[in-house]
Amino acid sequence: MRNLVLLPEALVVAMALLVMLSGRFGWIPRRASAYLPQATALIVLIALGIELWAGATLTTFFGGALVQDRFALFAKAVALLTAAVALAATDWTAEDSLHLGLAMPLLASFGILVAASAADLVGLWAGLELAAAAGVVLVSLRRPDLGLRLLVVGGVASTLIVVGLAFVYATTGNADLTAIRDVLMSHTPTLALAIPMLLLLGGLALRAGLAPFHVGVLPVGLGASPLGAGLVIGLVAVAAALVAVKLAAALIPIPAVYVPYANVIAALAMLGGGAAALAVRSPRPRLAYLAVGQLGWVAAGLATHFRSGTAAALFLLGAFAVAATCGPALLGRAEGGEPAIAGFGSVRPVRAAGLGLAMLSLAGAPPLAGFFGELAVGAALAQSGNFVLLGLGLLGAVMSAAAVVGTLRVLYIQSPLEESRRGAAAALPTVTAFSTAGGVAFCLVIAAYGAFGYPILGLADQGAEALGLK
Repeated sequence: MRNLVLLPEALVVAMALLVMLSGRFGWIPRRASAYLPQATALIVLIALGIELWAGATLTTFFGGALVQDRFALFAKAVALLTAAVALAATDWTAEDSLHLGLAMPLLASFGILVAASAADLVGLWAGLELAAAAGVVLVSLRRPDLGLRLLVVGGVASTLIVVGLAFVYATTGNADLTAIRDVLMSHTPTLALAIPMLLLLGGLALRAGLAPFHVGVLPVGLGASPLGAGLVIGLVAVAAALVAVKLAAALIPIPAVYVPYANVIAALAMLGGGAAALAVRSPRPRLAYLAVGQLGWVAAGLATHFRSGTAAALFLLGAFAVAATCGPALLGRAEGGEPAIAGFGSVRPVRAAGLGLAMLSLAGAPPLAGFFGELAVGAALAQSGNFVLLGLGLLGAVMSAAAVVGTLRVLYIQSPLEESRRGAAAALPTVTAFSTAGGVAFCLVIAAYGAFGYPILGLADQGAEALGLK
């Protein structure tokens, strides 16, 4: 059983390399290439099945550099499930490259797998950078200028993160996360460590596109292809959030060095995301701002610095990953504002339902996965006595829900304007049996995540316990 624990990572990397090399050297005939999305999604599902079966084994690899525990099991299962659904739901005629479009989500998922299992600071940084690099490549296919911008923003974020990690290493003399927590048990919070934590959290917030740093990342997601936007808004943000979760667990003995910053970032993201989603009218920007708002709830869960809050944040992160990554893919070519999705519900009912559910989940509307995640975080905030942050979050959630109502009205009630009927019809995603099945799969996953919220939250709680939280 132990020998199979790393098999999901091997399958994901091998499939990514095979797809890229086949695109470069033409190993796969053109007729057979039409079935590459189905084959890739199947391989990812097989990797997910192996992870759920063999991933429960608690073990270490490479001298303790990689750890397989309940946290890794939860995070890796979320990443693999998200990648499989996103590949299935994508309108591949709207993408700029079939082969790189298939390979980059796999490499981004592999980066998340590495960060989830990392037991030291180097592994966390490497996994995050790999996921971010995959997003840069996919964005550059359509907009090289935006790819360059994302590369520069990522360089700034990486610098801030490395400086913060270097101060943590210099303070504790260890790169191992467990050893860092043990050393900090005898330390008191100091300004010399609090300032580097501000840089570290700022770098992670910049990577995730959290307010007020979303001005660097969000325009890139709006100009990328549908799947590229899903990587930037979804999977890369998930990788940054997972790194934040593991670092928060390591720094739990001295919460005063990071909790004030986390509170500010959470408040800005929840309020700013909700207000911006209500202000814009185009579907993709609204989707992106809804994602910013929900990531604020994840940060709020970490700000409680308790096991219950971390477990709730981890549970919500799973719901966020599926909705934020797959939402742009379900939107497809319909990117040109409200006229592009007017009457979408009657013409493309499955994809419209998927888009609506993605937005509702990101807004925290009941009874979907995002609602139960935000409810769990809210309960943790109330338990910790942070009612101010809870109130700000509820205000942001109300604005997010109002914004989604406006989109649903356009999807299902408003008819296309006469002069834009032809253009809107041309922008509709291509309907194939596979993409329709992907849309159905997304709807089932996002609904089932909420329906089975209690056992999933239990697994997330076990993941928080595996990080040493009590």
